[in-house]
Amino acid sequence: MKQYPILKGVLAALIAAVFLTGCGASGTKILIKTDQYKPSFNAGEFSRYKGKKAVLANFHNQAANTTTWGYSSGDKKFYYEGNERLESYFWSCFKKSFAHAGVQLVDYVYDPAYHVRYWWGVAGYRAPKGVPEFQMVLTSLSDQEFTFKVFVFRDGETKLEKEMSVKTQPASTDNAADLEKRSYRLVDQAFVTILRDRDFQRVF
Repeated sequence: MKQYPILKGVLAALIAAVFLTGCGASGTKILIKTDQYKPSFNAGEFSRYKGKKAVLANFHNQAANTTTWGYSSGDKKFYYEGNERLESYFWSCFKKSFAHAGVQLVDYVYDPAYHVRYWWGVAGYRAPKGVPEFQMVLTSLSDQEFTFKVFVFRDGETKLEKEMSVKTQPASTDNAADLEKRSYRLVDQAFVTILRDRDFQRVF
């Protein structure tokens, strides 16, 4: 019998991808959509950030208790699934949140002498001089507890690397629409936790 190692390898990769994507995806599905997320926190509390500039670097998902597309409730009754990869979902939501807080997000500029450092940036691209780059890494996520690392870089140097977390009470409803709104409030909680942090205020 002929062997087709390349075909076997592709098949194995597809099976692994399906397994990883579906791993942990149990419970009633609650769809969460970036176009439905609207920041609800009081922007006036964060007037210190109004008019500042920043670059929003790529986010990364290292949370072992999530899937590619979503996360579960603490009791596994609900599975919150996004319309894009989980790290992209939070990136898109944070883009709206920064704008709501009055921060002007700017693009990277091309510089052939620039090289990638640690997490952030792309070879040949860097933030404008003096403009901070913000990045978040998801480390653990459920609808009751969200743990993440926040990074701030400026002019090629790491100015902040700090782990933060937010906790909420278990859901008191089974209503899908209310649970969807609850997921958006978790984004708000994470964002305001960052903006209220004294170390973040000092370097941003």
